[in-house]
Amino acid sequence: MDNRLILPLLCAASAVAFAAAPFSHDEKPIATVKHSAAEKAAPIVTTFDITRPRNDAENLRFTLNVKNNTTKMLELRFPDGQTHDFFVKDFAGKVIWRWSEGRMFTSAMKSETLKGKGETAFEESWNTEGQHGAFTAVAILKSNNYPVETSVQFMLP
Repeated sequence: MDNRLILPLLCAASAVAFAAAPFSHDEKPIATVKHSAAEKAAPIVTTFDITRPRNDAENLRFTLNVKNNTTKMLELRFPDGQTHDFFVKDFAGKVIWRWSEGRMFTSAMKSETLKGKGETAFEESWNTEGQHGAFTAVAILKSNNYPVETSVQFMLP
């Protein structure tokens, strides 16, 4: 078998195994990934959830939760007005949706302060109309001092 086909096939198999759970309209996560920067003592911990709103069968909600894992205040610094981004890739790795596409952001630096053990969330929605199959969603915290990029695979029936 051609080596170029092995990796996509393995990814597809793992996506099906990981995300074959039935869809629910009860706001339960369809897919979740928790990310901490290498250690339990990491200053921030993130969780990336994908849910389907109860009253909207065509949309998925992406939520990037950011928690201050320390007892001290932390400042998240951003190079401009864009604090986060979400995008979805299809099975072949092609980006089919990006939240920030076509949006404008200020060029002024921005910061957000998190109290000790405090948290914040960044949420956006994607209209899935006409989409079926295996996908990878990526969430990015665009902070200069605590950047995070995390992904999760999911299926659309």
